[in-house]
Amino acid sequence: MNRFFIISTVILALAVAGCSTDKDSLQSNQDSDQGENSQEDQSNEDKNKGEEKVINLEVQETHWMFNDNIMRDAWTYNGTLPGEEIRVQEGDTVILNVKNALDVPTALHLHGFPVPNEMDGVPGVTQNAIMPGEEFTYEYQANIPGTYWYHSHQDSATQVGNGLYGVFIVEPTDQESYDLDETLVIDEISSMEMMNMSEMGHGEMDMDDIDHGNMDDMDHGEMNTDDISHNELMNKMYDTMIINGKASPQIEFIQVEEGNRVKLRFLNAGLFTQVVSIPGHSFKITHYDGQPVNEPDILNDTAFRIAPAERFEVEMQMDNPGAWGIQVFAEENQDKLNVLIPIIYHGFEGEELYTVDEASVFFDFTAYGESQALTIGDVTKEFDMILGTNDGGETFTINDKQFPNHEIYEVEEGDVVKYTIVNETEVDHPMHLHGEFFYVISKDGIPIQGSPVLKDTINVKPGEAYEILVAATNPGNWLFHCHELHHAGGGMVAEIQYKGFTPLFTPESEVSNQPE
Repeated sequence: MNRFFIISTVILALAVAGCSTDKDSLQSNQDSDQGENSQEDQSNEDKNKGEEKVINLEVQETHWMFNDNIMRDAWTYNGTLPGEEIRVQEGDTVILNVKNALDVPTALHLHGFPVPNEMDGVPGVTQNAIMPGEEFTYEYQANIPGTYWYHSHQDSATQVGNGLYGVFIVEPTDQESYDLDETLVIDEISSMEMMNMSEMGHGEMDMDDIDHGNMDDMDHGEMNTDDISHNELMNKMYDTMIINGKASPQIEFIQVEEGNRVKLRFLNAGLFTQVVSIPGHSFKITHYDGQPVNEPDILNDTAFRIAPAERFEVEMQMDNPGAWGIQVFAEENQDKLNVLIPIIYHGFEGEELYTVDEASVFFDFTAYGESQALTIGDVTKEFDMILGTNDGGETFTINDKQFPNHEIYEVEEGDVVKYTIVNETEVDHPMHLHGEFFYVISKDGIPIQGSPVLKDTINVKPGEAYEILVAATNPGNWLFHCHELHHAGGGMVAEIQYKGFTPLFTPESEVSNQPE
């Protein structure tokens, strides 16, 4: 077995102070009760106020070693890939100062977290891009707990692909206690890119041309790109999985003890739908995209798919000592993109990893957990979102329109909007909504049977149809786009515009705003 480095884990425990009241024996019971209620209200108010957290991020080029043989000049936040994990508590005020030390414009989008529109970080839609040498300050109120992430939204495929992403976690005031709370960020790279990074970035695929972005200038050996689709080319190019910025054999292992209660937060920051299999242990999936599942069931021998931009939170009880390998592979490119994440009990270091031979059962979120009535209100508007292509999958459309001449859905504050999303292409489309969550209410015409499914990203596979509900409560102009970022760059972008909303910024002609 290859040697793995030991993970350094910081366990954050949030202690919530209880309320107590010193009772004067001469006071009446009524006075005492009022005093207790007053102090309890004050305690809850104090907890919700939180603290001011100031984070400084510098966007910079960094020579990054994925392992001893694969390296490149990556784009990073504060010199690490992924960028540093940001953990705050519910109620905190978060001030994020972003300085651009690159020689190209950039911006920062807080993915999944409902922010004020002017803080959404989308150049040309909510702000002007941060020019080289300049700074921009984002401010958020951390009022919705969950696992989120931050990434560039300027020329997204290129900049996210080059490393501009990190994890953002809001811990609830009633955070449960875990012996280990670990984030696992899944991504993939192309070792071909290491040959000539000056000629081609991760996302510089010209979607109007079969060469997919200066690929003729690259040494591809015998690979002929003249007669293959974008999707086929992706499968040929991307050949190396990375976990938390490292490729095998330098993927850090997770050290556990028997009896530990463990939380694993999976995030897909890449371009492929991944399959995750956890061997030898039962587990629960407790959150989708940071939002809780109602009464999650225990799962055994069940693999789950995680599409680009999605997050799944898993809870495990470590009750089967050994050396285990969590298997992760790209569903459409398993031969090239597969990896094991070692989770090793104390005393089993150096042992061969046991893993799953082949996934036989796949997780179905439509029937997981206990059902619960939604209180979102009656539908006031309905729209179709037809995901298509006019050229066999080189570029993509929403309702036959392509960004920047894209579909615009107009809503009003207070609307409850139902979107019917249908995928008429031959590839997955993980559709991500900015600014608001949505409830998934049906798949292929069948209503959700299990827990309410509240998400910000839904993967729509070929031929599938989903109905979702959005409560329009956050005025602004919000993108709704595919998070296979080459698809977004190839046109699969729509926009939700609130009637009467006026953006707080003015586009500057000298700034190269490029949201996709």
